Amino acid sequence: MKKRLGIVTSSKDVGSEYKRQLLKVFNDDIEIFNYSFDINNVKDINNIDVLLISTYSQYEVIRKDIDKNIPVVIAKLTLSKRGYNMLRDNVIDNKVMLVNLSFEMCIETIALLYQLGFDDYELVPVFPNMKAVPDLKTAITTGEKRYVPDGVEAVIDLGHRAIDKNTLVDIAIKLQMENVLTDRRILDYFDELVSSDEGFEFLISKSKTLKNQFNTLLSIMNKGVIGVSEDAVIESFNENARKLIGKSTAYIGKHITEVLPEIEFEQFLKTKKQIINKLVKINENNITMSIFPVSGLNEKDGLDNGAYVIIESFESQENAQNMLRLQLANKGHIAKYDVTNIIGKSKEIEEVRKLVIRMGKSKSGVLITGESGTGKELVAQAIHNASSIKDKQFVAINCAALSPSLLESELFGYESGAFSGALKGGKIGIFELANNGTLFLDEIGEMPIDLQVRLLRVIQEKEVMRVGGSMIIKVNVRIIAATNKNLYEQVEKGLFRKDLYFRLNVLPINIPSLGERVEDISVLFDYFKEMNGCRFELSTEVINFMRNYIWPGNIRELRNCVEYFDNIGVKIITLDHLPYHMKTFIKGTVNKENVITLLNLTSNESFVLSQYYNAFKDRVKLGRKSISKKAFENNIFLSEYDVRRILTNLSSCGYINVAAGRGGSTITKKGIELLESTE
Repeated sequence: MKKRLGIVTSSKDVGSEYKRQLLKVFNDDIEIFNYSFDINNVKDINNIDVLLISTYSQYEVIRKDIDKNIPVVIAKLTLSKRGYNMLRDNVIDNKVMLVNLSFEMCIETIALLYQLGFDDYELVPVFPNMKAVPDLKTAITTGEKRYVPDGVEAVIDLGHRAIDKNTLVDIAIKLQMENVLTDRRILDYFDELVSSDEGFEFLISKSKTLKNQFNTLLSIMNKGVIGVSEDAVIESFNENARKLIGKSTAYIGKHITEVLPEIEFEQFLKTKKQIINKLVKINENNITMSIFPVSGLNEKDGLDNGAYVIIESFESQENAQNMLRLQLANKGHIAKYDVTNIIGKSKEIEEVRKLVIRMGKSKSGVLITGESGTGKELVAQAIHNASSIKDKQFVAINCAALSPSLLESELFGYESGAFSGALKGGKIGIFELANNGTLFLDEIGEMPIDLQVRLLRVIQEKEVMRVGGSMIIKVNVRIIAATNKNLYEQVEKGLFRKDLYFRLNVLPINIPSLGERVEDISVLFDYFKEMNGCRFELSTEVINFMRNYIWPGNIRELRNCVEYFDNIGVKIITLDHLPYHMKTFIKGTVNKENVITLLNLTSNESFVLSQYYNAFKDRVKLGRKSISKKAFENNIFLSEYDVRRILTNLSSCGYINVAAGRGGSTITKKGIELLESTE
């Protein structure tokens, strides 16, 4: 009975091309069945011995619908020799478009071409339904000429990419058809493919001699490099060395001590031992110098092939170190705060501190919610420093601060040549940086839905794959996420994945707003005042105002207020010194959620009172559970316990009658008058 091979591709045409290639190798010994996304039959896969899938992302989409017992091979592709030679022999502009079916396939093809040595071109991805097509004269494509935009002057069609040797071997082994690997037809097929060696040969052919290659290397190094013969005669000298020394350019052929008497090269010639980072003075500039001997082939004579002198400005070396430190600090690789930095004496903040300590002992994910400015990142750092991995990395990233494509490359990293503008050596992702430590995802509610799928995959499988890569990288990261949004409401609107929400929300913690912890206002005010060395004092009316102000910016606004008062330059702060935006709240106002905020009440107390006012007008009963639900709908976090506490406060002010049992609480005449006076 023939073996059955399934092929999954993005389009039917690509699947047909892969089938043609495979039949050249396996002939009629197997049956091949094509499945593609454009004809929507990928969920019909059944009765298959082995499944070949063209990209890993396609596998992610259909993995739940595939029988787990079916062996899966992810295709690796290369060029035919014909396509390789065509590109090598053509004279092409430095910047050209790379056209393919999708952005992902463009990136894969660009990465392949760069790996094969064509990395001196800037290849710009172009694909169907692209919003802004670049204005370029030349297009390169791999069998997708029909998608080349109108107006392109020259099209180089390299032909469809070919299934590479490793993939064919993998298929043969999984089909238990190893005998095919010794057949003449597979050797003929291999002979049609370009090998990775040819890419290296192509690069090497650009420099005719080893000396030319070395001189090219010298020209691109950011340090000064001087090559010296065994007779101490200068043989090589790069531009950076000339700039550092600042003398004549005619150095080649001169004795090193004639050009640089400061480096005491004669002493090195006596010992033939390397010198590392010695500080010397050249032209009144501090220069770090290293000398590395070059070993000869004659063991008896020892070091007889001269040396390389590496010189670098001490100032630039120091600046580079500072930049690295700044990068580490900016990316949050170190958690600076612990539970002692959570300032306050209220019951609410004391409960937060207890939760932080308990959550620090766990390895589960944490979801921190709270209004903007409440200190969510501080709490995240405190959780990390209360954990057993406090000596590991704490890596933070703001999901709202980056575009979707940049956020993806920052989170997962990318391989060399993965896209236009990518670093040649690739880049490590945030998940890899945070390995064995904590990753803090701030503003998680702003993450695009497609990236949420990849994030869920990382959390579940504890593995990542870089953009443009094919290697699975294992990671062990504790996730702490934060948001000022109502994530569950986002789930109901289809803006946030439900499965990801419950993966993140294992250990929830809500940071109360400043309006919910009135007794902490004076504590925090004094804390920031002392920290900044402020000497002003507050008048009695300003102190009362501070307690009754709603603080929409929370702790961040309070800290700014302290700095503002300090810069006014007066000893006693009165109501006249308040910032303009604060003065507008003295008589009461309406915030962005249309919740009335009154002078003598916090924002949450005002919200609860307004709900009882609406219930009075509609002649309906209102309970704590209903209030909590309405608050949730308005993106306000109030538990039934919170509502109960607020009702007690409103009752003590005479605004609410709190009834026992099923009677329910009602607004008083005083409460009605208070609300109607603000309309």
